[in-house]
Amino acid sequence: MKYLLLVLTFLSTGALAIDPLTREQLVEVEAHIAEAASKGMYITYLCDKPIDPSKFKEFAKIKAFSEGYFTLEGVQWSAVEGEAKKQYQVLKADAPNGELCEKIMSELQIDYKFLKDIN
Repeated sequence: MKYLLLVLTFLSTGALAIDPLTREQLVEVEAHIAEAASKGMYITYLCDKPIDPSKFKEFAKIKAFSEGYFTLEGVQWSAVEGEAKKQYQVLKADAPNGELCEKIMSELQIDYKFLKDIN
């Protein structure tokens, strides 16, 4: 139990020491998040696999962490939302009848193995 507390203390202390993202890093992380959001919108609206919008920021943190970023401080969520909507429109135009459902769901299962299978 003490070991677990020490690890958690270390992680929380380490989290406070994280440097803020540079402008270039913010652009990169916002692009990753927008791409993930556009795919989430696609499967929500065209694949009948709804993703709870209130949970999206948590998924965004996981996505950013998986890409090597330890913080989302400074992310412009309105810019991310706008870019995600644009990317979703492109996906929808390219595959308006849900043709990408299997591909995107497969990507999600690979990237987020801890998610419960919703099929």
